[in-house]
Amino acid sequence: MRALFIAAAALSLLFGYIGLHQYMGESARFTDVLYNALQLFVLGSPMTDDGGPYPIPLEIARFAAPGVTFYALVEALRLVFASEAERLRARRARNHVVICGLGPVATTLSRQLRAAGHTVVHITDSPSQAIGRGRRSLLCVVGDARNPDVLRAAGVAHANAVYACAEDSATNTAIALAAGRRQRGERPLAVYAQVQDPELCLALQARHLGTTEPPAIRLDFFNVDDLAARHLLAKEPIVPPLDRPPRFLVVGATAFGRAIIVELARQWRVLAPAVMWRVEVAVVDDMATQVIDELGFRYPFLNKVCDLRPYDGDLLTVLAGPDAPEVPDRVFICDDDEQVALKTALIADRLWRGGPGTVIVRQDQLATLQAAFDGARDERLFDEVSGTLRLFGVVDAACDPGLIRDDLGERLARVVHETYLVARQRRGEGPDETPSIAPWQRLPDRYKVENRAQAADIGRKLRAIECVLAPRVAAGGEHTFTSQDVTRLAIMEHERWLSARLREGWRFAEELDDDRMLHPGIRRWDDLPDSMRTVNSDAIRELPGMLADYGFRIVRMREGS
Repeated sequence: MRALFIAAAALSLLFGYIGLHQYMGESARFTDVLYNALQLFVLGSPMTDDGGPYPIPLEIARFAAPGVTFYALVEALRLVFASEAERLRARRARNHVVICGLGPVATTLSRQLRAAGHTVVHITDSPSQAIGRGRRSLLCVVGDARNPDVLRAAGVAHANAVYACAEDSATNTAIALAAGRRQRGERPLAVYAQVQDPELCLALQARHLGTTEPPAIRLDFFNVDDLAARHLLAKEPIVPPLDRPPRFLVVGATAFGRAIIVELARQWRVLAPAVMWRVEVAVVDDMATQVIDELGFRYPFLNKVCDLRPYDGDLLTVLAGPDAPEVPDRVFICDDDEQVALKTALIADRLWRGGPGTVIVRQDQLATLQAAFDGARDERLFDEVSGTLRLFGVVDAACDPGLIRDDLGERLARVVHETYLVARQRRGEGPDETPSIAPWQRLPDRYKVENRAQAADIGRKLRAIECVLAPRVAAGGEHTFTSQDVTRLAIMEHERWLSARLREGWRFAEELDDDRMLHPGIRRWDDLPDSMRTVNSDAIRELPGMLADYGFRIVRMREGS
């Protein structure tokens, strides 16, 4: 439509110039003719005041030009009213999702959320780049998402979630802060802020987890590579061979490569009790040895379940050497440079022996090339090497709203519950004792809420013994709980639990009765039997290890205290 409008305006000007030139005569100056032709658009050309007759081109132009002007005015008014109507719809939206920023993450998230039936309000400071503007399930608000007035215009007070997806991590953190100030209502707003640097993401998570007061919002920071690795291995879990440990090759110790290593270890740890081997992970990178040492320090469980084998150097040299790794079950080519990653996969023929889909190539913009390898026969452009190669789009995988919602707080809550289950099972208790002794998937919602509250209380407890959380990114002093620490924190946990139960109306009874809200633990710490004290104390003793699994450590704020 815009092209048609421009063509109509140009033709009107051209016909007007030609007609006026004929009407004014050969002696008329070019500028005078052009000036009068432009005046046709505003009904102001003095040359058309004498009533004619006029040349045919001028007759056409003196009606067409005002028509173009009228259309432009109508279109301008339409855009103004449409924009205001859109802002009004955004402000009045309820239970919607707000996405802030531009780029592939914002675009992909918007598409997936709308596909799931959510209304999306997109905040951008560049209206020309608004995501899919004009669609019914997608509204646009123009402005800086760090501005509280802009957030109010996006209806943040009544939104379900805010995704801060700007390219700058500091901007996303500022958006989260502003969203917290706009929070209203009983249900905390969920805010998810993208952070490009994995170590910064870990540090910000530590600071948020260490807060002593319940925040106004449910906040988490996410990293695309970390989410993509979790998505990939959740969809394609490790399948242990019958007669040997599984073997993996990670090419490129990038953020995605490191995340793959950690997720492989997490998954194998779940399987490890049933097998005797450590999973073999070969890492090829110029700094493979250093990276493995850093990961081993950051995640202490890593070396317990993985046989990490560093190969310092480039892949082709390593494969041609005498100590080349054995043929892996799966290869992850993780170079951040998409073209380098694809080139590596296409020329390293020794990697093609693992079977269909076993060479996974990290891609982003080039992920759409997958159809060129394994699309329909009439669309396929390249040999897919018997299906061995697979391009993996990290952004598409990471922008799974369900995966982002499974934030650090939720994962810690699951670990809290798993620790509780282990303690109960050691005492010989089973599901018949209480509904709380059940896998997370079958756990009643009220117990999930309780586990989330316990995870959210970590910062308050640590502050009580003058400790804080720190990311495990460098060697340093790590506090080990003393017996006094364990007792004090166990008492705090019981008091927190007791206060919550009393607010809900629970009462003391010697026998547990969930239906009647009776519990034998509804009493002061000093009156608790040893078995109940032990449950709380064991949970505290497990806390440092639980946090270490996610890359955190507990440190003293003051030396010698």
